[in-house]
Amino acid sequence: MTKRAKGPKQKRGALQTPQRMCIACRQSDGKRALIRLVRVADGVVLDETGKKAGRGAYVHPQTNCWERALAGSLIQKALRTKISAENLITLSASVATLLPVADETA
Repeated sequence: MTKRAKGPKQKRGALQTPQRMCIACRQSDGKRALIRLVRVADGVVLDETGKKAGRGAYVHPQTNCWERALAGSLIQKALRTKISAENLITLSASVATLLPVADETA
């Protein structure tokens, strides 16, 4: 068997940002443009840093994506866990502080 010649490693350039998919609208976007949810032992929490250990899912910081994700079972499917009603309430309250306020004049 012949050995394969190893070339230089490709470096991640400015155009190659990590891409993640929103669980609500199924659109890909840069990792930093999305909000990460993480499954932990006591439920699901927001990961503001993007570095918490655990199974994660991503959602756009838009109201319609969050409404779709919280209303259905999309978060439960993506994180492979059951979410309690109390956890959903605290999650939706913490998301409300992160989402930009919609402009009513538009």
